[in-house]
Amino acid sequence: MKRIHACVALTALILVLPVVASANWEEGRNYFGPSIGLSFLGSAPQFGLNFEHAIETESMGTVGIGGLFRYWSYSEDFGSFFGASLGKWKYSNLIIGVQGNYHFVLDNETIDPWLGLTLAYNVASVSWDGDDEDSYSSPSAGGMWLAAGAGMRYFVNPNMAVVGRLSFGSLSYGALDVGLDFAF
Repeated sequence: MKRIHACVALTALILVLPVVASANWEEGRNYFGPSIGLSFLGSAPQFGLNFEHAIETESMGTVGIGGLFRYWSYSEDFGSFFGASLGKWKYSNLIIGVQGNYHFVLDNETIDPWLGLTLAYNVASVSWDGDDEDSYSSPSAGGMWLAAGAGMRYFVNPNMAVVGRLSFGSLSYGALDVGLDFAF
């Protein structure tokens, strides 16, 4: 239900705020904002923060460098015995990383598409919740994570954009995020 409310609020925000055609992705500006998404690992909602600093280079064109943060948790039931659950595994993931994105220059300055790479560390934990806790050792989890992604900002005004991002990476991780970025 909370996801539906967030989607309705985001849609209303897009429709209510005026669209201003001006240079929105600019060298030297910073872009920071929250995101909510669906992690393809455990089909759990994930919550995140994104930061990106715009740089214009002679050799590569327009790039952004910055950081990101993601958190999600989920659980899996582990069988049953005559209708009674034997227990479940609980997973928690916290990703902290750096990102580099190549931004495509378009005539429509309200749209900012990019392709990029993320290098991060997944601070993950796994625990058993159920009978016979001593019989199950927790498997290892987490580690270094590398992902490729694509995304787009749609500037609703020069200082705020709606963002969509799709990422696929190591550790069987993939996600689809939406969020807001504020420029300063």
